[in-house]
Amino acid sequence: MSDSTLVAFESWQAPELTGPKAQVMDAKAIEALQESAYQEGFTKGQEDGEAAGLALTKDRADEFLALLVGIDQPLLQMDEHLAREVAQLAALVGAELARSAITSDPENLFHHVQRISEALPSIQHPPKIFLNPQDRALVGAHIESLPAEHPAKNWPLHDEPSLDRGDCRLQGRDSHLSADLTRLAKEMVKRALSDLPNE
Repeated sequence: MSDSTLVAFESWQAPELTGPKAQVMDAKAIEALQESAYQEGFTKGQEDGEAAGLALTKDRADEFLALLVGIDQPLLQMDEHLAREVAQLAALVGAELARSAITSDPENLFHHVQRISEALPSIQHPPKIFLNPQDRALVGAHIESLPAEHPAKNWPLHDEPSLDRGDCRLQGRDSHLSADLTRLAKEMVKRALSDLPNE
């Protein structure tokens, strides 16, 4: 090779790097860097987990609320049904209490029959009075103790075993009247419940 070709080739030398020297980290620095990275990752994971958990909880709550939207209607209907049943039961208990009070005293029983007879027009008097045999015996005994001029002395009393104690049926010339305590109590409850506003 000639000298002229040698000139074209110069040897390469590594450039000099000037600038700050890289810090060499000791074990404590590496551990601190790892702890910082861990805390940063932990915090980010916790935030992401909480956000995902809240979103999931909200979705589940929305699903639950959607289920609850229609559940109150059957409960309201059940409350209304229960109120009606309790009212019917109260009416039956009331009728039985009235029946007990009326039939326990002959005078009360007599006044009960007398009030019912007053509902018939006077032209229908004296009505035929049908009573439970036990009640007829009590009313008859009470009428016996009345003064001779009392209008009840003309009442024709008849046994009617199909009637419960405290119930009676009056038959005038052209009309009749039935006083069934249980039926009357149920009708009162029915009227009262029909007068209630619908919610």
